[in-house]
Amino acid sequence: MKKNLWLAAALCCGLFGLSSCNENTAETVTVPKHIEDQFYMKYPDAKNVQWSSKNGYAIASFYQENDSITDKCSAWFAQSDGFWDMTEYDIPYAYLPEAVRVAFESSKYAASPWVADRDVEILERAGIETLYIISVENQNSSVEMDFYYSADGILLKEVFDDKDDGGLAEDFLPQTPTTSIKKWIDQKFPGARIVDIETENGGTEVELVYEGSVYEILFSREQNWMYSKQEIPERQYVNLPPKVLSTLRTIEGFTDLAALDDVDYYQTASSGNFYCIEMETRFDDDQKVYITEAGDIIEKPVLGGGDGQGVPVESEIGEWITQKYAGSVIVGREYDDGFLEVDFVHENIKKTAYFNGSGTWVLSEWDVAYTSLPSAVLSTLKERYSDYSIDRDDIEVQEYPSGLRYVIEMERGERDLKAYISSDGTVIGEKFED
Repeated sequence: MKKNLWLAAALCCGLFGLSSCNENTAETVTVPKHIEDQFYMKYPDAKNVQWSSKNGYAIASFYQENDSITDKCSAWFAQSDGFWDMTEYDIPYAYLPEAVRVAFESSKYAASPWVADRDVEILERAGIETLYIISVENQNSSVEMDFYYSADGILLKEVFDDKDDGGLAEDFLPQTPTTSIKKWIDQKFPGARIVDIETENGGTEVELVYEGSVYEILFSREQNWMYSKQEIPERQYVNLPPKVLSTLRTIEGFTDLAALDDVDYYQTASSGNFYCIEMETRFDDDQKVYITEAGDIIEKPVLGGGDGQGVPVESEIGEWITQKYAGSVIVGREYDDGFLEVDFVHENIKKTAYFNGSGTWVLSEWDVAYTSLPSAVLSTLKERYSDYSIDRDDIEVQEYPSGLRYVIEMERGERDLKAYISSDGTVIGEKFED
C-alpha cells in the first residue's frame, strides 16, 4: 500500500487540491512600540527588520550575525499580548544537534535514493518543544518527506510534502490547553514535554514526549478523553507483551522483529486497548494487523463514539469528506508513512481516505463484495483469469482523483496474483508472487 500511496501522491500533487494552508497572506504593517520593544529585547543585534501581520500575529523578518543561521529569520509575536511565540530559521545540516544527526542517519532516508536538503528548518517556540525539520527527496520519484525531531533525537512526526504548501510554520505556533485537558495530562503524563496542540473541528489533539516515547492524545468537543496512541520505539519491540509476540509469530508471512516497520499502542475509551503493528512480510508486501493485549487479532477498531460523536479532524478535511461522501461519520485517524489516514463510515461501509502533508486528498479505499463488482470487471475476470481461484473475501476498491480501480487477489497453483482493474474492465497492472 505504501508504494501505491507514494505513486499516487507523486502523480496528483498540485493536480487535485484540498489545501489546509491558510489563505490569508501577510501584510506589511507598523507594529506597536511594546511589540517592537519585546522584539529587540530578544534580538538586540537584528538587522534589516521588516514587519508584517498575519492571523493575529506581528511577524518580524530579519537577519542575524550568526554563522549557524543561513537565511532570514521570522519571529512571531501575538498582537493580543505582544509576547514572542515562535521563531523560524534555517541552519546548515552540519550544525544539527548530534542526537538529531545520529537519529536521522540511522534511518533508511539517509541513504540513496533519498537525499537530504543542505539546510534544516528550525522552529523555536515559547514554552514547548523546539522542532528540527529535515527535508528529503527521493531522486527516483521526486517524492519529498519532512521529518520532525526533538533536540534529543526523538522522531516526532513524518509528513509527506507536496512542495506546494507554501510553508506551514504557523501550524506549529504554541497553544495552551484548557484547564481540564492540562489537568488530565499532568495526572497521566507528569513532566511530559508538549510538542503540539491543535484544535480540530471542536476536538483537541495533543502531541507530547513522555519517558522517551511520542504520544498522540485526542479529546472530544466536550474535552473528554477519546484515545491515546503511543509510538513504540524500535528498541522496545522485543519487550512487547508475550501474548502479542506469540500471536505475531503465528501470522503467515511474519519473519522476525526486524521486519516490523511501525508499532503503536492504543488505549481507547470506546474500543479497549490494542497494538497496531505494521510489518514487511516474507512475500515482499506490507501488512498491518491489530492485536489486543490478550493476543487476539481484531479488525481495525473504531476510535470515535466517546460522546456519540465522530473523531475530530482538521475542519477543511472533515468538510471535504462529508461533501464527497455525504452522510459519512469520521471514526478514526492516524499518521502513517507521512500520510494522514482518516477512517469514516459511509453508506454503512468503513472507508479510509489518505491526505498528504498539505491536506491534499491522495486516494480513498474500502472493501467490496465480489457480487458488487461492476459488470465490466466481472467480464475481465471471467475472460482473462478463468483459470485462477479468486479470493472473493479480499477485494478492495481504490478511488483516485482519476477514478476507481479494483484490487483483486487470486491464485493458480503455487502462483499468487494481484490484479488492478479499472471500472471499465481495463487491466491497469498485475503483481505476481511466486
